[in-house]
Amino acid sequence: MKKIGIVLLIVVCFLTMGCGKEVKENDNKESNPDAYTFSYNGLDYVLGSEFTTSKYGKEDSYSEAASCAFDGADKTFTYEHFEVATYPDGDIDRIASIYFLDHEIKTPEGISLGDSINDMNNAYGSDYQQSENLYTYTLGRTHLNFIVENDTITSIEYYYDAEN
Repeated sequence: MKKIGIVLLIVVCFLTMGCGKEVKENDNKESNPDAYTFSYNGLDYVLGSEFTTSKYGKEDSYSEAASCAFDGADKTFTYEHFEVATYPDGDIDRIASIYFLDHEIKTPEGISLGDSINDMNNAYGSDYQQSENLYTYTLGRTHLNFIVENDTITSIEYYYDAEN
């Protein structure tokens, strides 16, 4: 009787563990509670983190220019709905900014180009810095910028303050 109990316990353990590694939805996600993060196609783009095309995929277009602030090249990777700009950090490219190109994508909080300033306030609150029609939310060294014209969001950009 004791052997049957042990065998059942082992079987239950195997059944609840499964075989091999279970891939969870978060396995491809990075997190940093002190940084804004943009998510697209199951990948998180954490501002200030390393950027590689092997991780994020082949871009639609690419450009680079000598960096004004760092040794190396600033690079821009353009994808279908957004652009990722990087800055050099030794041999690593780090995410400096993400710029939305159209209304097809949203922030993790559900805001996209064409939404209203009320939608922005409902999603992010009123703790922003305003300079004319630019609204900036800050989290650590990261910023989320919205340009609003006639109460409509016309630009969304995530920005990393690499120099501070």
